[in-house]
Amino acid sequence: MNLFLLDAGGAGLVFYFYGLIVLFMLLTVMLELAVMILMKYNIRFKKAFLDSLIVNVASLAAGFILWKVFPGFFNGYTVLNFTVLYVITVLIEFGLLHLLNRKHKSIDTLKVTVVMNLVTYVLLIILTGLD
Repeated sequence: MNLFLLDAGGAGLVFYFYGLIVLFMLLTVMLELAVMILMKYNIRFKKAFLDSLIVNVASLAAGFILWKVFPGFFNGYTVLNFTVLYVITVLIEFGLLHLLNRKHKSIDTLKVTVVMNLVTYVLLIILTGLD
């Protein structure tokens, strides 16, 4: 038998948390496109925005897959968790960013990917804290 919480406030909280996720994703996209522009990787706003959006949606999707495959890993935010997730994110975003920007050297793509995700993960650590 399934029990459902039929509370209007509870439903509102669900939308609140989804809103926070969307807000964090938009902030992430904006921060990472700013890093691309500042590092002169993609200097056009539209190109940097599109690249940032694509790589972040892909790494978010990978995060959901990891969450389903390894649910226990996401029970708390530890230094180990953040380190592993950071490396996975950099690898995914580097690969995609390299495919989207073949004119750039791989090392330049790696540098910008490391820096832009460092900025994002520092923000994530500030917002969530570490266990």
